[in-house]
Amino acid sequence: MKKKMMTALRTGLLVVTLVSLSSVSSLSFAQSSDIPKGQDHPLIQRFQASRMTGYLQTEWTEAAIPQAKVTKLDGAKTAEWKLIEGKETRLHYLSPVGKTTLEVHRNYRDALLKAGMQINVSCDQKCDDLYRVWRDQAKPFERQFKWDNGHHNGFSHYDAIDNQEGRLIVGSFPANGRVPKTHVLVYNSLAFGGGKKVDPMVSTFIQIIEEKAQPTGQVSVNADALKQSLDNTGHVSLYGLMFDTGKTELKAESQTQLSELANALKAQSNLNIIVVGHTDNIGSIDSNLSLSQARAQAIVQALIQAGINKRRLIAKGVANFAPIATNKTEDGRAMNRRVEIVVQ
Repeated sequence: MKKKMMTALRTGLLVVTLVSLSSVSSLSFAQSSDIPKGQDHPLIQRFQASRMTGYLQTEWTEAAIPQAKVTKLDGAKTAEWKLIEGKETRLHYLSPVGKTTLEVHRNYRDALLKAGMQINVSCDQKCDDLYRVWRDQAKPFERQFKWDNGHHNGFSHYDAIDNQEGRLIVGSFPANGRVPKTHVLVYNSLAFGGGKKVDPMVSTFIQIIEEKAQPTGQVSVNADALKQSLDNTGHVSLYGLMFDTGKTELKAESQTQLSELANALKAQSNLNIIVVGHTDNIGSIDSNLSLSQARAQAIVQALIQAGINKRRLIAKGVANFAPIATNKTEDGRAMNRRVEIVVQ
């Protein structure tokens, strides 16, 4: 079973299934009363019959997750943190009445472990200090986290997360191919009922961060800056000429940068260039050579269509032979995936 789950992780998003004794009908009811526009993350399914009461997904941000338990520094409680950049999803659920924090937490933990998650931090008892430091320093419920207004079985959704019987697990799935390294935090506690005598429910907060480099290509280099770089150094790297993964067709968003490059060439009729395509190290050398050559040729063809004489242009793909950053991280790979303009 573990082998099958690991295979799924390597080929796409893994679905971790949580098992409980709740019925399918109660699960359908819980999902029908979820917070509007909230969606389960494809990596991990909710504990059955739980209701989603909080949701936030951000395409790219910086998030902090604990890497060690609480220590005291100069009399203040602190914890070791890791800042991770990428796509972040935050989810909050309330379990059906009658479930314990141990049962819910063990279901999440066991499913994640069977799927191959590597544990970095685990706290099963006396997690008050870690919870409070994590809450106060990481502020997981701020930054536009959306809560479902109202109450459920006497519990305020906004106040549901508590330190009572808190259990925490933090871990990660390693990157493999084009599946990014993914970090997961799960915190379970008894839901806080505002001092009311209500049947206990379990609160579950989940944070998932898929490592991803900062989006590039959103700022183009204008013709004057291109000329200056080419005059000073003889080459310039461009990130505004964009392609989908594994594709050789220029994306529509590339038009601004392409126009500036064409303008720079039109303003300097004696400037002849080599368009050099670079890739990261994902894939074979042969496939990356073919891909980078085809992309460089696509840019040359677009410049010809923009009115530049083809005799002034050379296309050359060099795969991942000339990295400018490490290929061990997504940030580094994003820097290496580039188009370089070189003076002939």
